[in-house]
Parts: sequence; C-alpha cells; structure tokens
Amino acid sequence: MTKQLTYFIFAFCMLLVVLRAVRVSVYTEGRARSAILGDAFSDINTLSSAKFFLDSGFLKTSFLPMHNYYPASNSPALIYTHYPAIPNILAGVYATIFNSIDERLLRIFPILLAVFFFFFIYKLLFTLTQETTAAFIGSSVLWLGSYYINWADNLHQHLYGECFKWIYVYLLYKYHEGNQKPIAYLFWMLLIMVIEVNISFEQPVFLGMATLGFSIVYKQGILNKETILAFLALVFGLGLHFLQNMHYFGSADAALQDFIHAFSFRSSGAETIGYIKEKEYTWKNFPEIAFGWFNGMERFYLLPGWTILCLWLLFYKTVRKQHNKLFQLAVVFFVSAAAWGFVMSQHAYIHAFTNKHFSIFVGLSAALLVPLYSQKLKIDFKTGSIGIKVFHSVLIGYTLVMLLTQQVWEIWIKFGFCYPYFGY
Repeated sequence: MTKQLTYFIFAFCMLLVVLRAVRVSVYTEGRARSAILGDAFSDINTLSSAKFFLDSGFLKTSFLPMHNYYPASNSPALIYTHYPAIPNILAGVYATIFNSIDERLLRIFPILLAVFFFFFIYKLLFTLTQETTAAFIGSSVLWLGSYYINWADNLHQHLYGECFKWIYVYLLYKYHEGNQKPIAYLFWMLLIMVIEVNISFEQPVFLGMATLGFSIVYKQGILNKETILAFLALVFGLGLHFLQNMHYFGSADAALQDFIHAFSFRSSGAETIGYIKEKEYTWKNFPEIAFGWFNGMERFYLLPGWTILCLWLLFYKTVRKQHNKLFQLAVVFFVSAAAWGFVMSQHAYIHAFTNKHFSIFVGLSAALLVPLYSQKLKIDFKTGSIGIKVFHSVLIGYTLVMLLTQQVWEIWIKFGFCYPYFGY
C-alpha cells in the first residue's frame, strides 16, 4: 500500500511541478514565484546569466554570472562575484544545448534531477529509520509541501544544493554505520563538499556541522580524518571560486577585497541600511531569526514548526529510549540547520527560504514522531481527560488549518492547478 501511495504522490507532485513550469513564469508579477514560493529573483538572474553566456560565451566573465542582462531590467547589467556560479553555468549550458533561453525548456533539466531527488528523500529516511511507514510519512511531509514542489523546477541553487546535501548525509551515515569505512564514501563526500561550495555558500555550513556532529555521535572525536578532510574540501571549494574571481579581477588583492565586502554585507549587517527597508539589521535582531524560521515552517512543510515542537516535547524521552542514535542525529540535523544563521545572519534574517536547511530534521522528526502521536491519540481519546482531548483537538486543528491554508490552498490550488484563476 505504501508503494502505491508513493507513486500516486509522485504523479501528483510531478503533474503540479510541470504545470507550474509551463504556466508560471518568473517574470509574472505577484506572488506566483516570488519570495519563499520559489525565489523568483534568483531564477531571473540565472536566466540573465544564461542569456549572456548564450550571447557572449563563458570566458568573457570568467564563467561568473551576469545579472540584469534581460530586456525587462531597468538596472545596468553587472557581474556578480559574490556567489558561486555553478547554477548559472548550468543554465548557460542548457541554453547552449537548446539555443534558447526559454525558461520552460531550461527547466527540463532541473525537473529530471527532481525526479531522482523525490525518491532519494525516501531512500535516506528509510536508511535512517529502517521502517517503510515511518520513511513514507517523513517523505510526504516534504514531498507535498512547497519545500519540494516549488523548487523541483528551480534554476538557481536551491534544488541542486538540497539534493547534494541529502546525498552527502546518506554517504556520511553509511560511512559511520559500517564496520569498515570505505574510502569511496569519503571520496564522494569530499567531492560533494567542493561542488556544494560552488553551488551555494549555504549548504557547506550544514555539511560541515553535520560532519562534526556525526563524529561526536559516533564517538570519533572532533579532530579526525573526516572532519579535517571535510574542512580542507570546503577551503578547496572556496579556493576554486576565489581563483575564478582572481581571473576576472586580474589580481588576488582585488578578489580578496571583494570577498571581504561580500562577507560583511551578508553577515554583520553593517551595510544593510536601505537594503532592508523596514530597519537596519544588527546582532540584536538575531533572536528573531529563530522565531521567523520556526514560525514559518508551515510555509514549507506539511507540519508546522510549533506542531513539531509539541511532538518533541511529548515524545523526546520515548525517542531517546527507543531510538537514541536517531535522537542524537536529529539534534545534529537541527544544529546544522541553524548554523547558517550564525555564519550569515543577515542573509538568514531577510531570506525566508533559508528554512530549507531544516528539511532533513523535519523529515526525520515526522518519521519518528507522527507514528508515536497516532498511537497516543487512540489511547487518549478513549481514556484521557477532557483537558487532554482539548489539547489534541487544538493541536490537530491548528495543524490542519496551516496545512489547508499554506499548502493545499496556496501551493496546490491558487498557485498550482488553478493558477491564475484565484489571483497572482
């Protein structure tokens, strides 16, 4: 039954993804692909890079992205050196293959990767839990939400980065769980780290923290072959991007100054006056990141953050007793996800899509906690007090309201199957 449901959900999600890819352009005004519903701004600039690469080749900008290179832009075109270039380069390759920058054609390749990613989500959760029902529940919370649907055709870094992140964690788990540690697992992990650094600066922070966390959970210590090599791979990946910038700027000093400026802009908040319209970001705003992330999980996943928190408060002792290793890994995934807020807090503050870093934590949490809660509901609605029944009713009601308003209505209907009949 689980297998049939998986294929049904796959068909449902892919139909919705393809319809969105065909009908909803990044240039459409309104919320259809804006903000956390797909990061339209980044997709537009990826298309801009693809157009430039198609017109002028890759070498003119040292393979660096070209932003605002499209007819609708009112701003001058500019080379963007502050971010890794692989997604833009890939878009340029797709444009070269099709000799076109039609975004519907370019999205074919990400969608093909998304097919693999769909099933790999289940594979990792099943590998962790070894239970088909638990893995299916955890996967569904991700598959059916905007976390998967809105990024399955993404041209920028989100789909690529998340997919490789899940593969890295799978290899990391297999590496530590085996009696022997195959060098092939370590090799692919290091290669993924180098690739991830050149896809986005976000995921490598998660991967580095996860590598450290796994070493602690599996009692390998902090400084060991895996953590040191992962750090060196991260530095090597950054070095490749730095060399790319050196090639463009013509000197190491100019490239270094550009890096320092980018880090200052995205971390300290010292240069955000006027960029964040509401207020300047400073370190005193840091606690708001956690609240924003937690409060915004219902926009990405079928389970809201507050529901996940309640379930952990109800069952963390049970999970620690029955699945202590998975409990520890859940903590690792949570801390790894939150780490981006410390490294690039200003970026985390203004971009709600950084909530994606919690995906593995959310999937594993749902896989572990929802079956336990289902069992508790049966018992408490038979023998529990009125207060307990009211608590369950409120929690379930809140979860369903968030599901219906944030996912079913917004993602499946308004900006999905029935787009554009209910507005933009």
